[in-house]
Amino acid sequence: MELNKSLDIFIPSVKNTYRIVIIFLFLFCLSCKKKPNQDVNPDLPVDVFVTFSNTFRPYGQYWKNGEMVELATPNVFASTRAIFVSDNDIHIVGDASSVGTNIIYSSSTGQYWKNGVVSNIENGIPAKLLYDVAVSEGDVHICGDGLNSKQLKLQAAYWKNGVAVPLDEAAVRGSRARAIFVAGKDVYVAGSLAFQNETAVYWKNGTVVTLGDPLNTSYANSVAVAEKNVYVAGSEGFKGGSRARYWRNGAGAYLTDGSEYSSEAVDIAVSGKDVYCVGNLQYYDNTRVAKLWKNGIVQNLPGAIRVSSVLVFNNDVYVAGEGSDNGIKSPMYWKNGVPVLLPNDSNGPFASSIFVKKR
Repeated sequence: MELNKSLDIFIPSVKNTYRIVIIFLFLFCLSCKKKPNQDVNPDLPVDVFVTFSNTFRPYGQYWKNGEMVELATPNVFASTRAIFVSDNDIHIVGDASSVGTNIIYSSSTGQYWKNGVVSNIENGIPAKLLYDVAVSEGDVHICGDGLNSKQLKLQAAYWKNGVAVPLDEAAVRGSRARAIFVAGKDVYVAGSLAFQNETAVYWKNGTVVTLGDPLNTSYANSVAVAEKNVYVAGSEGFKGGSRARYWRNGAGAYLTDGSEYSSEAVDIAVSGKDVYCVGNLQYYDNTRVAKLWKNGIVQNLPGAIRVSSVLVFNNDVYVAGEGSDNGIKSPMYWKNGVPVLLPNDSNGPFASSIFVKKR
């Protein structure tokens, strides 16, 4: 409601004294309203969706509010890697293979499911491994690795409504794409390009922005945009291993103290002034743990071994991954640090992404 519009259309004709009082109260109430992205309703019912990778089954899987849903595919060994729910449509991406490993990309096929119906992404660049999906104004944006038919190798790619969109230098260098974010009319893709070494980059509307030092190995795994600030999570080479890192508008900051052998930040989310990162660490004794950072400060995730994604909804922080349940590895998610067990059929499923929406 615009304040410069006449309030007479809302206030009936009364004596001037009453009019002044009502106008004052109206403006006072407006000044007390929170911004939309700050509204919090502790009783808001939500639906929680979680995708699963490494299922080694002839179908993809996702979980919704306690129920496992199977996704048909003409291939086998399907993995679902990311989910986005828009209105009543459920969009999921992943891949499937005719052999027992997706490392052999020549046998992998990128898979996109919309409301359970599977399709391949092949227009312009055939999709081999799909990692992320975002929907904005009815347009479906998907990113991952496609087949460079000329060089017979994988290249970073993204598709809008199934049609490949060019990414700077992706076709001429080794490249990969791992995450996608849409802000207004702008599309951001996080990934890497091979210069002297693999180097963290992101593309904005297809134009590349270099983050890492080409003389040092680095990777970008996730991207988020808030108030025109671009946040990217990933890792950078450090003492023979790697170290979790994130960049804000190109300026990098480490998330760990460097005592680990290797670490990486795998996802990032921004809520108001708060920046959340999740990542995985491996120490020199081969101990593996997962971490959540809020504004660079470690938060507790009980039993976490490996994580994949973070999302903030209604002021609640959700993290998906894998944890230890009485010494047994199990897929799970954490809501505000409290673990929630997910179905574990002993086939090694991993909670690969999470999405939450108002019911």
